[in-house]
Amino acid sequence: MSATLIDESALPTVTPTAGAVNDSATALRTSTGAVRQAAQDAQRTWRGIDGVLSSPGATDALSHAMRAATGPADGLATAAGSVATALETFADDVTTIRRTRRSLLADIDEIRARVAASDSDDAVPDEYRAANDDLHARASRLHTRWRSAQDDLAQAIRGQIGGAPRLFPTLGGSMLAAPFARIDFGAASRAFRDAARLPLLADLAAQGPDALRKWAADHPGEAQRLLDHPPSTDDVKAWWTGLGADDRAALVTGLSTVVGNLGGVLYADRGRANQYTLDTELPKAQARYRELSGKVFRNDELTPAERAEYARLSAIVGSLEALDKTLLAGTAAAPRTIVSLTLGHPPLAAVAIGDLDTATNVTVNVPGMGNTVAESMQGWTGGAENLLNEQRYAAQEAHASTNIATVAWIGYDTPDMPPSVEVLASTKAEVGAQNLSRFLGDVSRTRGWSGGDHLSVVAHSYGTTTATLSVAKTPVANLTLLASAGVDGRVPNVHAVGVPNGHVWASQANTDLVANIGRGSVETPLGYVLGRQPIDTGNPFTSTRDQILTLPSTHRLNPGNPSWGARTFSSDPDVIGGESYAGSDGHSATPGTEAEIAGEDSDTHGYLDAGTTSLYNTARTSLGYTPEGKAIP
Repeated sequence: MSATLIDESALPTVTPTAGAVNDSATALRTSTGAVRQAAQDAQRTWRGIDGVLSSPGATDALSHAMRAATGPADGLATAAGSVATALETFADDVTTIRRTRRSLLADIDEIRARVAASDSDDAVPDEYRAANDDLHARASRLHTRWRSAQDDLAQAIRGQIGGAPRLFPTLGGSMLAAPFARIDFGAASRAFRDAARLPLLADLAAQGPDALRKWAADHPGEAQRLLDHPPSTDDVKAWWTGLGADDRAALVTGLSTVVGNLGGVLYADRGRANQYTLDTELPKAQARYRELSGKVFRNDELTPAERAEYARLSAIVGSLEALDKTLLAGTAAAPRTIVSLTLGHPPLAAVAIGDLDTATNVTVNVPGMGNTVAESMQGWTGGAENLLNEQRYAAQEAHASTNIATVAWIGYDTPDMPPSVEVLASTKAEVGAQNLSRFLGDVSRTRGWSGGDHLSVVAHSYGTTTATLSVAKTPVANLTLLASAGVDGRVPNVHAVGVPNGHVWASQANTDLVANIGRGSVETPLGYVLGRQPIDTGNPFTSTRDQILTLPSTHRLNPGNPSWGARTFSSDPDVIGGESYAGSDGHSATPGTEAEIAGEDSDTHGYLDAGTTSLYNTARTSLGYTPEGKAIP
């Protein structure tokens, strides 16, 4: 406990502004790009001079000298591009931190005003001690986040520099300042090859899609690197918008596996590219799978390589067939588009419902354990469409735009279902958080949004573990956590995520006895009380659950607990506006939707099924409203 009344001095001083940092990034790209262009122009001017002059040794030396000049210039520009990308990420962090600081400062001013108006002579009257301690804790966490943002930038810069000070700004305190440092040209050269692919692909596109396919076939590692280490979204966006329609069309079909996943490409074009991948890869995979299946049925022995291929093809065929069926269920009112698709181990994909290029709000749905593209994409997309439909009703009630989009994102390898114990570890959530952050960042930068504006995340089960780790680094406007399997200790409370105050919500149905197992807590209900979150405070007068067994989970925090700090809503049966809504019967997100897709009758309800209390409330919180429909400041 602190005996000192908090004031502004407890907060970190954040001198840079996002605009200034972004301007620095732009200037860095522009100035070093001009150096590279000048060197390339010089090399082109002198290329072929040996066809005009014949002076043994001299022309060779001149050619070598020109290459020596362009190499460092290329390295300079590309290393600068990497630093500029790091600066842009830092700018996003600055936006979030400054916003959090403003909110904290308002709370500090409020408590100081209340203490000043009280009759107490104590520096911190008893009735304000808890609030004062909380503000000190939040200020401490903000200091940590600010140091982390600076450290991340410094590390990114150090990755591009080495040796004595010469070129790039280093980080001192809270300011970007001299001295300058020399480029590591080895790293810069590797980075340059990544950025140089964009003009190369444009040149190939001018020759038609076959030229792009040949390049990808001849350089599979280069094409894969574009997926693993893509150029910045801003660079791709500028490049893509500068291409002609014919060049774009060639890239969509000639390099579909890359274009379909490249941040900065219009989502309509990504959808066409992924549709092309689906249409071409599915019949090939099915044919080869049938061929190997024939050998299995004839009891012919498969080689180890064939067995591995057989397992891989089984996942690919299942995933592509599921995506095909998912797209067929789209309608004119809710069109479906594959906005990412990778055929790795396992295959991963994301399906958008609505127009991601024009939507005023985008909500990304993050699934939990046991969800794969092959087994779950139809149901998960159905749940995302349920959410979209309810969001449109909510937006209409609020007289807001109904041009909304949702995304059924299965973009990470989720934990296996029990008896696997993967769900008790944060390992897969950490990888998933990196993938989710990239996807969210791509949406924001492709749309020109900053600070996570207009972007929301709805997560279910282990997806809440993944989403909170991601949103702690990548800000969004709204975060809704359903049936949480637990939040990692690195996200100790609601103030550790990059979401505005009051815009984080959590809910767990009273009949859900599975979510808490992910948190390492096997529990039984202490009576069935509608509208109360399943929490175990250790106090029989405030707990709604009784813990009977503890498991070794690495993400034990329950976002529904008051100590974590999310706002909560009910996922139990309720009457809203005179209409009856079903409660979630257990832990699943879309059992009713999945039954409907399969043509089966079902009276079970999940968190994202139509007609449920949970869906009604989630639709509003994911748009920045309370469950009652009031806009949250």
